[in-house]
Amino acid sequence: MNQDMFDDLNAQLDAMSPEIQGAALISSEGAVIFQKGETIADQSLIGIAGAAVMRLAEHISSGLADCPAQEISIRCGRHTALFVPVGAEALLMLVLSADTDTRPLTKTIPGMVSALGQ
Repeated sequence: MNQDMFDDLNAQLDAMSPEIQGAALISSEGAVIFQKGETIADQSLIGIAGAAVMRLAEHISSGLADCPAQEISIRCGRHTALFVPVGAEALLMLVLSADTDTRPLTKTIPGMVSALGQ
């Protein structure tokens, strides 16, 4: 994914959910590739933590009858950090308000990413 594709994805996501406060594309190694809006001040920490969380989720879900992880969310009092795999090499992190229903986003993000790659 390049910067233009990331910007297009963000525009589509913003139109779909005004609750999105920030987004970051994180490599499977934990590097923040692209970022927009409000995420976490320490990019290296969020990148490494996001990649580790997704690897853990994949490991746990593989033990659940080969049910692949589709998303992971971490909620606190004010925010939700939503992590969604984007292919085999990256994940998308979205920062949203804590009360946002993330299910519509997790269902549509893979199709949006796939359409951008064509």
